[in-house]
Amino acid sequence: MLSRAGERISTVYFPETAVISTLQMYSDGSMIEMANIGREACTGVNLVLGNPYSLTTNEVQVRGACIAMTADSFLSLKAAHPEFERALYANVQAVFYQVMVSGACNGAHDSKQRLARWLLSMDDRSDKETLHLTHEFLGEILGLRRATVTKAASELQEAGLIEYARGDIRITDHAGLRAESCECYDLVRQANEALLPEDGGNEP
Repeated sequence: MLSRAGERISTVYFPETAVISTLQMYSDGSMIEMANIGREACTGVNLVLGNPYSLTTNEVQVRGACIAMTADSFLSLKAAHPEFERALYANVQAVFYQVMVSGACNGAHDSKQRLARWLLSMDDRSDKETLHLTHEFLGEILGLRRATVTKAASELQEAGLIEYARGDIRITDHAGLRAESCECYDLVRQANEALLPEDGGNEP
């Protein structure tokens, strides 16, 4: 857990090989993912917009490397370098768009499409061929029942699109999984390509 909702933002993270989830936590302990951030972006959206407090919780989804910058250094750099500030506002737009598409997707598309979309987005942001993700965890992230996730994952595996065993998931047919996913995956991907650097944002 990198930060919790309501806390003052002390550090901004630029993922290199890690993936960070932006989560909404509820009073009963449940959570749902609103966006995920990889090498193309950074945390600290509220800080960019002038709010020093986080409205959401940030948690590492896939372990890996991140560049960490103190909030004070981040704001100083933003003030001193217009090109950095422009990149940050593009990052804000990309994250907000992802949140909006994710919300629409949850209401418009079925569990198999949503799982396919989420796995593709993880694959884009991670260098790991295999991700360790339990059905219980996926259910929490996607806002689905565990049994629903199990059924969706089984159908994707039977179609030869993924391999799933003991919580380890590997995409075996990227093109096929993309065809099985809803159009929300391409919408977010196209927005990222339009708003963020072509090199994937590796250089913060």
